[in-house]
Amino acid sequence: MGRLVLYLCGYRDAERQALSDFTCTALQLANFWQDVTVDLLKDRIYLPLCLFERYGYSEVELREHKFTPAFRSTMIEAVNVAQDLFGKGLPLVKMLDRRLALDIELFSRGGMRVLDKIRRQDYDVLKQRPHISKPERIGILLQCLPRLLPF
Repeated sequence: MGRLVLYLCGYRDAERQALSDFTCTALQLANFWQDVTVDLLKDRIYLPLCLFERYGYSEVELREHKFTPAFRSTMIEAVNVAQDLFGKGLPLVKMLDRRLALDIELFSRGGMRVLDKIRRQDYDVLKQRPHISKPERIGILLQCLPRLLPF
């Protein structure tokens, strides 16, 4: 997606590009927060280590999959940052043709659903990876369609 897709679709203004940056960053962060344990298997840690330091959590604890109040606080802040970026990027949907707007809104709503699932499991992404089921994906699509279809 991002700037390249906007450019290829004829959108070259700075405002849309900035909104797209918010959306793309939020999507990537939501994916990172969803895949903490998947990334650990690849020896990758995307959670900001400054958050570990702020809340008193360690890489050792993460590698041992220790869910503690400090990890929960780390995830709360990380999820809130991603949620804020989604909120900043969503106005882009109203600034694009219907087809591209649908794609952007679907991706954004899917990412926000992942963040909501992380919240619902009390931020414990170490025990269970949050995912969106096929029926939930269909629900997101049905929720987005009325806003994008002609009257």
